[in-house]
Amino acid sequence: MERRRCIALYSGGLDSIIAVKLMMSQGIDVIPLFFATPFFGLDAIRDPRSYRDKQLERYGVYVHVIDYTDDFIPILSTPKHGYGRWLNPCIDCKIGMLRKARNLLKPFNASFIITGEVLGQRPMSQRRDTMNIIAREAGCKDILLRPLCARHLSPTEPELSGIVDRDALLDITGRGRKTQLGIAGSMGIKPQYIPTPTGGCLLTNAEVASKVRHTIERCHPLPPTRYDLFMDVVGRKFVLDESTIFTVARNEEENKILSEMIFPGNIFIKISGYPGPLAVMRGEMTKENLGIAASICLRYSKARGTGGVKAYWGDSPMSMNGVIDARIANDDILRRYQFDFSR
Repeated sequence: MERRRCIALYSGGLDSIIAVKLMMSQGIDVIPLFFATPFFGLDAIRDPRSYRDKQLERYGVYVHVIDYTDDFIPILSTPKHGYGRWLNPCIDCKIGMLRKARNLLKPFNASFIITGEVLGQRPMSQRRDTMNIIAREAGCKDILLRPLCARHLSPTEPELSGIVDRDALLDITGRGRKTQLGIAGSMGIKPQYIPTPTGGCLLTNAEVASKVRHTIERCHPLPPTRYDLFMDVVGRKFVLDESTIFTVARNEEENKILSEMIFPGNIFIKISGYPGPLAVMRGEMTKENLGIAASICLRYSKARGTGGVKAYWGDSPMSMNGVIDARIANDDILRRYQFDFSR
């Protein structure tokens, strides 16, 4: 416990920022780790340098981005502690992050772990009993410090050993943010850079959860791959057959995100010569599926109502060398293949 360095689970939310800066104010070296998946941290996975630079500029925190997707897949597929309201395995997810952080203590020459958790803030993962389960199952019970609510919890080894001044830690509880907002101001965080409480994990969104549940079922008995899961966070989803999905971008930003998903098994489709969405088919690349995909893509393009239209396709947006006639999908076709969120 002599090392005055800790690892922080960093979410980019206000609580985790304050937790990091509280430790820094005590002269402790903090290594913030941002565990990112398609459901929380997609932008950081796409461009980790940009994310890191923004956190450093706004909060004076140098963040290490860790792609947590592959570790998260078994947690998402079969969580020991179940899901929240939708498909969010919050307890198992936190246990998994802490286990990974614990294994990184030696490489980072750190002696304990901190989080921005607040007792009573989240109904599933931040109850006292659940927080104890998380710490115990992660193997971090004695070295896990929660600075924002520490004075409501038993002292941890960093406090008992004198590395951390317990009297300088906080006693926040509940869902309100008034105390945190006041602390943020005293820490010099500019008002425009204070993170909002909205957002978080996309698995708490009913539509995304429904799409991901379908993906898990479609891939069964194997777990979904990271490539399957990335397809569920953007666009309109269509189901062409039991093993094939088709995703159509809804705007220019989603066009950009989809264009980066050059994954094994993905086929890109776009209407030739007209503005419109980029789309991706994943699954069985049959002539029938390709034709259906082209007709749906045409329906959402500026070529709608135009005859003799072609669609380009290929395994990359830069190499769409295949060509197929595109006949516009009518309402019956859309209803037949559009993903049913009520399932």
